[in-house]
Amino acid sequence: MHYEKVFLSKDGAARLDCYLLDPEVATGVYKTRPALLVAPGGAYLKLAHREGEPVAARFLGMGYDVFVLRYHVYVTAPPAEPDGMPQVDASSHYPLQIVDAMRAMAYVRGHADEWGVDADRVYALGFSAGAHVVGSLAERFDDSELLAQAGTTTEVARPSGLVLCYPMVTAEKLCRVKSGDTPEQTKLVRFTTRAVFGKEDPSAEEYARVDLRRHVRADMPRTFVWQTSEDEVVASYETSELVALLQRAGVPVEYHLYERGVHGLALADRSTASREELLNDEAATWAGLCANWLALDDKGDSTN
Repeated sequence: MHYEKVFLSKDGAARLDCYLLDPEVATGVYKTRPALLVAPGGAYLKLAHREGEPVAARFLGMGYDVFVLRYHVYVTAPPAEPDGMPQVDASSHYPLQIVDAMRAMAYVRGHADEWGVDADRVYALGFSAGAHVVGSLAERFDDSELLAQAGTTTEVARPSGLVLCYPMVTAEKLCRVKSGDTPEQTKLVRFTTRAVFGKEDPSAEEYARVDLRRHVRADMPRTFVWQTSEDEVVASYETSELVALLQRAGVPVEYHLYERGVHGLALADRSTASREELLNDEAATWAGLCANWLALDDKGDSTN
């Protein structure tokens, strides 16, 4: 296996961790492999480690070259004092992360021949806020302004398929103060709102701009989605609404809604669980189901 670290932005805040299998599978026999771009979650504040390298390792074992996208996040360093505020990057907010994803897609496809990657099978997978990033990429892959910033083209930026793991569909739940919130909860909501929008008082139009349900289109790539009904951070009904809109638009979609499980399960097994509630035998089946879904392209069953 080959590992390579690539910086995607001049400020060094966005990078791509490249995990590449040896394309030689027998003496003198080489295999072109599909690739998976993985975007961890973290509420646009930070990146969840368990949704990065362990996921890469799992899909490497299934025959994919994997690229973990460490996109721009708001928090750049922990507080200097116990009760202090963390250091932040005020310029790091949506849609900068879509530009990061576009640059990542361009880098992978631009090195496809060198690495033995199948440029026609470069998928994007995201967790929570990372799912929002790749979902936005799948909806805005032809945005001329973002493409100009990324220095790439529509054909390069569009993923071959999309995998959404307990996706942040909207910013409503994370970024609106609710009656009954404690001062500490209110402080966190406002902090998260700055991370997503760059301000504490986004307009209704700005909320609509980040709502994945508002921008579904018929030419989106085929999509795999999984979610739990018990998720306390992102609402499962919003995910179900997104799936229904994808179906209505004619986008091929596979959806798994598990009854039980908290937010942030990652692989839902001991390889990623930091506490017992992140172990879930039922939800842990998602990776195998996803691999079966991805393999449909091998069989020529995909229509998109």
